Amino acid sequence: MKKGVILSGVVLVLIILGSVGQSILKEETAVSSIAQEVVVAEAIVEPSAETGVSNEPIAEAVAPVVTTPECVVLDDFTGTSDLRWYTVNDGVMGGLSDGFATIENNQLIHSGEIVTRGGGFSYVGTRLPNDALVGYSSLQVRLNTGGRAYAANFADSRAWRVTHQVSVPETANIGWQEVTINFKDTVPTIFSRQVNSAPFDSSEVEELAFILSDGVDGVFRTEIDWVKLCQ
Repeated sequence: MKKGVILSGVVLVLIILGSVGQSILKEETAVSSIAQEVVVAEAIVEPSAETGVSNEPIAEAVAPVVTTPECVVLDDFTGTSDLRWYTVNDGVMGGLSDGFATIENNQLIHSGEIVTRGGGFSYVGTRLPNDALVGYSSLQVRLNTGGRAYAANFADSRAWRVTHQVSVPETANIGWQEVTINFKDTVPTIFSRQVNSAPFDSSEVEELAFILSDGVDGVFRTEIDWVKLCQ
């Protein structure tokens, strides 16, 4: 009888201890879960007005894309081009100017003397293959005019003596320059005087020339390093 009572008491104690242990385990699990939630909450804390801190990813700066026109070399005077350059002077209209074209050190040299009495011009030019300018919108030229003001002439096969002319920009500066000559800026001319004629058409251009007719008497020397066609 006593043994049964004692055994029952032991069982009761074990049951009580088991319940207490489960309660303690649940409390520890709950505490651990709360701690994890706190850690997570700290990791994703929202920015406050006081700190001004943002957890948004910082976008990397992207450099602007700079586009340049596609260009091909028309002539760089190294002997790889089939173009032949020549000069025309105001002697064709009774003038006294002299100009010459030579290739020196892979550069086209236009040199001579301008005499404004009775004329006043000299140009260096070349015949172009058919449709050489088709698909392009401008020339780029590296040149040194010694401060003399040139113009670019594009001879028109549709009309005798008509050339589409545009001033070569910024040649008043002495020294080497790279200049852009836009076809859209040309005007039809005869002997550098504007006339009423058909507008520029790249498919009709048969000659390219650089003309010196700045109204200044005296010797000149112009060096051209290369000529490019650009889209």
